[in-house]
Amino acid sequence: MFGRGSEEAEYLARHGVPFEIVPGITAASACTTYAGIPLTHRGLAQGVQIITGHCRANLPLDLDWQSLADPAKTIVVYMGLANIALICDRLMQAGLAEETPAAAIANGTTPRQIRVISNLSRLAQDSRNNDLEAPVLFVIGQVVRMAEVLDWFAPAAGNFDDEVQILEQEQHG
Repeated sequence: MFGRGSEEAEYLARHGVPFEIVPGITAASACTTYAGIPLTHRGLAQGVQIITGHCRANLPLDLDWQSLADPAKTIVVYMGLANIALICDRLMQAGLAEETPAAAIANGTTPRQIRVISNLSRLAQDSRNNDLEAPVLFVIGQVVRMAEVLDWFAPAAGNFDDEVQILEQEQHG
């Protein structure tokens, strides 16, 4: 979604290098699905707003906070770990309730996935308390309430590196 793929394709096109773009599934859809959080749900969210949580060259975030603070929509924040406290504060200042359900999903869709369920006023602190490291996707909105109901994915317990070694040994005999 914010991975600069179009910038790379533009460079190739300008330099006469043939290329093909293969579409994938955005992290907003994949990670939330694996965390048991739908992007929309009847009676909880009528739309989704996907934003980037940082700017190029460390410029300040210049977002339309009033527009984002819509309780009828889900907000998905990419690359926002460093700015999540600011993002939450600005959303609350714009009128989004402190108790708005929120989640952090680190290493989504992998055996290392960590899901932290919180609310808007505690999301930044809960992310720090759980020592989350990038990549982290943040989800803010009423749909986060569905996480416990739709919790189907159980990341593998134990050390992921040990599991990879075991799989490699099984494959190579």
